[in-house]
Amino acid sequence: MKNIILTISRLLVGSLLIVSGIIKANDALGFSYKLDEYFTEGILGMEFLRSYTLVIAASICIFEVVLGIALIFGLKAKLTTALNLLMMLFFTFLTFYSAYFNKVKDCGCFGDALKLTPWESFWKDAILLVFSLILFAFRKQIFPNKKSEDFKYMLPSIILIALFAVGVIGWWFPVIFSIIVFALMFVIKRFDKNQWRQLALPIIATTVFTVYCYQHLPIKDFRPYKVNASIIEGMKVPEDALPELVEYKWKFNVNGKEEIFTTNGSYPTVEGGTYVGVETETIREGVDPPIHDFTIESETDDTELFLSKDNVLGVVAYDFSKSSDEGFKVVKEKTDEAIKKGFTVIGLTGESPDAYQAIKDKYNLNFDFYFCDPTTLKTVIRSNPGVFEMDKAVIQQKVHWKDIEDLKL
Repeated sequence: MKNIILTISRLLVGSLLIVSGIIKANDALGFSYKLDEYFTEGILGMEFLRSYTLVIAASICIFEVVLGIALIFGLKAKLTTALNLLMMLFFTFLTFYSAYFNKVKDCGCFGDALKLTPWESFWKDAILLVFSLILFAFRKQIFPNKKSEDFKYMLPSIILIALFAVGVIGWWFPVIFSIIVFALMFVIKRFDKNQWRQLALPIIATTVFTVYCYQHLPIKDFRPYKVNASIIEGMKVPEDALPELVEYKWKFNVNGKEEIFTTNGSYPTVEGGTYVGVETETIREGVDPPIHDFTIESETDDTELFLSKDNVLGVVAYDFSKSSDEGFKVVKEKTDEAIKKGFTVIGLTGESPDAYQAIKDKYNLNFDFYFCDPTTLKTVIRSNPGVFEMDKAVIQQKVHWKDIEDLKL
């Protein structure tokens, strides 16, 4: 019975870590934005870490995948189970703190691929913590897999990864990645028994994948601004979405005794009662549309104007101080070519008019900038600057400035 529990724990924790790590590695920059939110003064108060969020985010992505693979293959069991337990203790505390004090609406555990409420995130981490405690308690009974044991763990793990990645997320890449790495691990183990050298493979593979997605764009876009998505449709609340439900508790003094009358908003009629006060409690949160802060503003709101046009090229640069100098130079060349071919080119930024006029002059840009919320722009494209094309509000193309030549005009 103990061996069965241990096997199940290794498979569940290891497989979920692999999926979680790959999903976040696909968009480590987006994960860093979430960490930055956690480190702010109003939440954890770790302001000194905000300059290192990208490095921390990428490290966590790689760490999760490597831990997961180590658990599946039984490598460095004492160290692996201890590090996994410490990680789960930290994230369980973090998600509980976030849920209890209502600090962060989405933990970012699975990037933009799967949104969990704060309490859903906590219970997910609490369950994983239980399995992690089991792994740590029986760590001395975890040994590197023998050849026959590799299949005992690899095949069920691939099935679990497929169930979650494909069944829940709708993405095959974690399955393909795992099959390739598992197969290479299986071969390497036949020639090299050193556990650290075996783990070098998943470390290198995950690092290459993380860096590639950061240097270009995520290979899978889970955001509402993905290619073929309509910004206008994204601004609509889903038809099946339930409205916000607020409960009002009215206090009245009735014959010298305080009584509470509960309604959904209407003012109660209380004979002989004197109104004292009212308290509200949100029973069910309302559903925001996927896109709710996208604007194109100058002195006027020009959002509808540009969303109604064809062949609109948007140059996104949410923060000029963090923008690439080389990026603006290649964007200048491409946008000049686009303008000659009849495209409408606009810049979108969260900076002031003085700031974007200075950028326009510095690079001799032949288009004007408009204001849009910087957080929204970070969501539109993971590049600063980055370029997207839309026709009547439908996203047609998105490119990192390093891949500007891939933009088809």
